Amino acid sequence: MAVDESFFIPRRPIGIVAVGDQGEALVLRAILENLGAAVSLHLAGTPGDFLKVVGQGPTAPPVLIISGHGDETGFIFGEYSSRIDVSMLSDGSLNARGLAEEVDLPGTAVISTACATGGKDFAAAFLRGGASAYMAPEGFPVGADIPLFVHLLMHGMLRHGMPLREAFRRAQVTTELYERFTLYGAEPRG
Repeated sequence: MAVDESFFIPRRPIGIVAVGDQGEALVLRAILENLGAAVSLHLAGTPGDFLKVVGQGPTAPPVLIISGHGDETGFIFGEYSSRIDVSMLSDGSLNARGLAEEVDLPGTAVISTACATGGKDFAAAFLRGGASAYMAPEGFPVGADIPLFVHLLMHGMLRHGMPLREAFRRAQVTTELYERFTLYGAEPRG
């Protein structure tokens, strides 16, 4: 149990890992802290840093948000200098195959905001790595709508104690993203 969970008014630990652009991650952090979460923000500078976050094992938080960009090829990382190991990338992106052996998130619910990362291959990579649930957009939602979806989802869970599936359905119905996010798996731990 994280110390924040033992406070008089408990604060649920949530992790955010920013891939590339940090703007969305900072907005999500502010939203979640306003809802009473204890947020750990990971500014992954390289693909290897990102893999450390998704491979953290039993120290992983109950909820992990991957904030970044994606397309049909996977999570977009871009180009790096020759000193940075990019062997796990394919054309600057991390696909489900490159991720599959690295995920170690026992009981963690994973939310990806990256476009086109909501397919079965990514879900399988995270669920095989121990994640209790994985949700992500299948298509290309408007980026400015993502914080609203995450806010509604986490508001249901943190403020109203809703189970993940119920909060997910509520967030889908309330936003225009209802056909764009897919949920795989069950409830997060804790």
